[in-house]
Amino acid sequence: MIFEKIFQRDDKAFLLFYYIFLGSILYLSSILAYFLRNNTWKLSELYLEGTLLSIIAFMVLSFFNNKEKRYIKGSTQWLRVEFLLLFQTFIFVIFITVLFKITQNYSRIWFFTFVSVSFVLFLISKVLFDFFYTRLVKSNTIQRNVLLIGDSKSCQNIIRKFPKKVSNSVIKCLIAIDQLDKKDTNFYGIPSFGLNENFGQILNHHSIGQVWIISSIKTQSYIENIIDKFLNFSIDCRLIQPESKFKFIEGLDSEAGFDFYNVSFSPFYGTSFLIKTLIDKILSVIFILFSLPIMLLFSIFIFLEDGFPIFFKQRRTGWDGKSFNILKLRSIKNLKNRNESLQVKAGDSRLLKVGKIIRRLSIDELPQFLNVLKGDMSIVGPRPHMTDHTKHYSKEVQNFMQRHKCLPGITGWAQVNGLRGPTNSEGSMNKRFQHDLYYIKNWNLMLDVYILIRTIFVVLFQKVD
Repeated sequence: MIFEKIFQRDDKAFLLFYYIFLGSILYLSSILAYFLRNNTWKLSELYLEGTLLSIIAFMVLSFFNNKEKRYIKGSTQWLRVEFLLLFQTFIFVIFITVLFKITQNYSRIWFFTFVSVSFVLFLISKVLFDFFYTRLVKSNTIQRNVLLIGDSKSCQNIIRKFPKKVSNSVIKCLIAIDQLDKKDTNFYGIPSFGLNENFGQILNHHSIGQVWIISSIKTQSYIENIIDKFLNFSIDCRLIQPESKFKFIEGLDSEAGFDFYNVSFSPFYGTSFLIKTLIDKILSVIFILFSLPIMLLFSIFIFLEDGFPIFFKQRRTGWDGKSFNILKLRSIKNLKNRNESLQVKAGDSRLLKVGKIIRRLSIDELPQFLNVLKGDMSIVGPRPHMTDHTKHYSKEVQNFMQRHKCLPGITGWAQVNGLRGPTNSEGSMNKRFQHDLYYIKNWNLMLDVYILIRTIFVVLFQKVD
């Protein structure tokens, strides 16, 4: 799921990896050229500087020249982008050496061999990445599964514009609102449903990641109600506007010649989310290693007071409303026929003696770093609720499922703003929901850092009921 989310909106993360790889190819090409010229694999200091200059120039030029947000396969794309970048890179390097009058310090044989080897290796790299990208799409790793809603003619047009061989946005099923009473046979084998179907079952069965609603003359009277329905799910909702009376300015994307307006779209995608994921994994390993003695010590205390089990598992709601098993150190007594959905309150008789300390210092949360490593959670994000509570509050709080448009976290914006513990007071869940929604809409990496720092002070100094 993580890879699918990274590529949910565009291929910027894939392109970043691709150009970093090409930068390393330049370094390899320089070494090969130097070996052919001097029969040694070790670059001299001067040639190393020239190589690094080439790599830096290539990376900078690729950043400014490549405006594509999607990875496009084929030799035409290679000639238009990668070969042009390579040509510009070497022209820039020649210009610098002429400008500083150091051309005589470099071997012409090495330079032209460097250019030739780079050309060949770039071409081979393009073929390999085309193959790798195709495999990722076919294996459903980075595929964006789409539910399409619109009039039949527009749906057919969209399907033709997004064939599986070209785009990783794949139309999995559709709703043709002008053919609710009959089934059209011209949807190229794509399943068609009606507006009165069970949307939850459709989204789950077809693993839908996005809903595309076509804004046309035939659909405009339906759009508002359709959007309201899908805001009750933690699904990314986009509006395609080939024919629309509305004029959208912000939140626009373009793909395959269509403009997309992101009605409800998770910001957790692309390079920023990739960095967040890497930071999560690295910090989780560090926290687990440092907290092992603490978890071992309190595991002994739990065993001595109440025996096994040491850990407590519970089904919680994660990204896109999918459930997972959260892992905690057990802080309540191992009672028979206990109600697991009943939240722990101040002075709860079910608490172990050591459980009070465990909950006060949030030591029970430490095993959740294993959930982070597994990919079920993030270090920072909205706290995951029990599945029973999710069902309850999704009916009580409007658009409640929108808080599940990212990985749940060990700590979050609501928790560092005093909204920790049980949600039994009137309006407490709504306040927590508003804070979670604020986090999702305003997320960036610096906000995560700020929350982590605030969490340390909350755990150490704030009282918990």
